[in-house]
Amino acid sequence: MASANPLVQRLAFGIPMKQKPSTKELMDLTQLSRATIDRALNNRPGVHARTRDAIEQALRTIDLRSAAVRKQGKRIADLKLVAQAGAAFTAQLSEQAALLADEFEAAGRRLEVISCSGATDADVAATVSSLADRTDGIAIIGTNTAPITSALRAYIKSGKAVVALVSELAPDARHVYVGIDNRAAGQTAAFLMGRQLQAHPQPNVAVVVGTFAYICHEDREIGFRSLLRQRFPNVNLIEVIKGAESAQATYEATLQFLKQHGTLDGVYNVASGNEGLAEALRKHSLIGKTLFITHELNTVTEPLMKAETIDYLIAQSIPGLLRSAVDRLAAVIGGQQNLPPVHLPIELICRYSLP
Repeated sequence: MASANPLVQRLAFGIPMKQKPSTKELMDLTQLSRATIDRALNNRPGVHARTRDAIEQALRTIDLRSAAVRKQGKRIADLKLVAQAGAAFTAQLSEQAALLADEFEAAGRRLEVISCSGATDADVAATVSSLADRTDGIAIIGTNTAPITSALRAYIKSGKAVVALVSELAPDARHVYVGIDNRAAGQTAAFLMGRQLQAHPQPNVAVVVGTFAYICHEDREIGFRSLLRQRFPNVNLIEVIKGAESAQATYEATLQFLKQHGTLDGVYNVASGNEGLAEALRKHSLIGKTLFITHELNTVTEPLMKAETIDYLIAQSIPGLLRSAVDRLAAVIGGQQNLPPVHLPIELICRYSLP
């Protein structure tokens, strides 16, 4: 009699599994859909023999890979993700890292997210330095400032691996970059803004930046500004609002902007602080009137999009981001040099395409 849930019992097609495989692992190895794999593993009708063979081979591959790690007595690589980022985005990273923990463990890796949300550059640098003797590599979302880059150079000098995640760093302060192409992200926002506002004779728009110490903020603003200038010269980019990566600071800076300029046809927030920006727009009755584009789908931005406050989100796959970061760290630890950057696909989300 077929097992109702072969994955739970670690048996499939009669193969005794020593390591529980995830459906995602099987999808990656076979390029089959989740539904097809589910039908095959549960012995449902309509599955082609070649499909079953492909899944059987994938199961054997996963088991052999796990067995090789056990046989070699391979030490689990201890990896950290130091996140000097917004609280909502950091929480999202932590949640996804927990969901991927079994997958990483099976490959001989362990990833822990260390929240440095709201921390000073000196505190982040101290965190990096404290990890030198007890980790194999770190992925870091951080500002490109002297304290942090100095700590990262010392960490690399000790023989450890560093991946710049989401935001670039000085080339000698990391081995490789993983994340979206932030110039292209800014251009994407500009294209949306320009096309949406093309019926306005001279619309006024602004960019909200946390701090240019994040290279991603600078790159997004540059991409946004350059494409507007090239493709939509009728759009007036009248000011950069500095939100300091804080909802309160963004709220106050936006209120000051609106007091000075009176109106705002569109706003592109390259940083966090979206709840503060939304509150300032609400106070001036601009919800639904000001085109609002920002980044990342999380516990702050999703409700604002459902409330039709945010119009578009520019995002990236968080599982893809973490998998790529861990793979690149493992490659550096394994001795690979001069790795090319990993530019993840840019995802565009509106209210009607929310996952």
